[in-house]
Amino acid sequence: MELRQLEYFLMLCEEMQFTRAAERLNIAQPTLSQQIKVLENEVNTPLFHRIGKKITLTEAGQILYRQAQTIFKTLHTTKIQMQQLASLEKGILRIGALPGELTNIVSDLVLKFMHKFPHIQVTVTSGEDIHTLLKNNKIDIGFSFSPLIENYDEQFVEIPLYTEQFCYVESKDSAAQHEPVQLRDILNEPLVLFPNAHLCRRILNAAAKSDKLSIEPKFETSSIPAIFQFVEQGLGGTIVAKTLFDLHVSDKLHAHIIQHPLLERETLLIYQKERLQSPAFKAFLDLLEPALTNYQLSFSANSL
Repeated sequence: MELRQLEYFLMLCEEMQFTRAAERLNIAQPTLSQQIKVLENEVNTPLFHRIGKKITLTEAGQILYRQAQTIFKTLHTTKIQMQQLASLEKGILRIGALPGELTNIVSDLVLKFMHKFPHIQVTVTSGEDIHTLLKNNKIDIGFSFSPLIENYDEQFVEIPLYTEQFCYVESKDSAAQHEPVQLRDILNEPLVLFPNAHLCRRILNAAAKSDKLSIEPKFETSSIPAIFQFVEQGLGGTIVAKTLFDLHVSDKLHAHIIQHPLLERETLLIYQKERLQSPAFKAFLDLLEPALTNYQLSFSANSL
């Protein structure tokens, strides 16, 4: 059963006369009669009572008439919805990001995106393993850091967005460090740090280990606000990624860039190579570079 045959059938139901139906369809009457006969043979039952030149629907024809109307209504609705996707009047975008400052940046980007495309449904999932979220079709696009990428997987596209350095943050009242600072000097100061499981801390630990230095923090916490509150009160300094400091900037704090080859990280945008990307996905990419520029981040060459 072909859609063309159903289209002929519905027109004949509307006109109830072969000649007029054929004229409206812009086909010859014998062609219409032949196609209706093929349709009747396929369903193995007559669809019309033929009494002279008059025709009326059989019971089977009435059933097919109702179902054919439903089919064409569904096709019309589907076409409209697909046009809405293309015009960004409808759609879903699922984004994944590592917990912490990256989630904060992504959430801010999403706000900008939703202001521009209010009809797109957007979700942001925070997770430690972006690749697994992508593989399990939980997200369409993810953001992660290069130190977490141990083995390149060919099924993913990984686009470098920007590289950021780490900084030593202290209260302005106790600021005594000069730019730039050295890791060896900072580790002698009282420090308020993330626990060892946190990505920032793992990068810091690796840098210290490479210089054969030990880290003995005064206080450890996973709470970002608590870390900056302790530093503001002059209880110690902290070592964090520059974007994290920028997101929690305060007139009571001062940040010093740390000169160390291991104390930097690259942010990656990741998605599956073979997955057909939606118009919403492409629109988000178009928004990404100018939006991140507002954070004054340094983009990798030809990243997007």
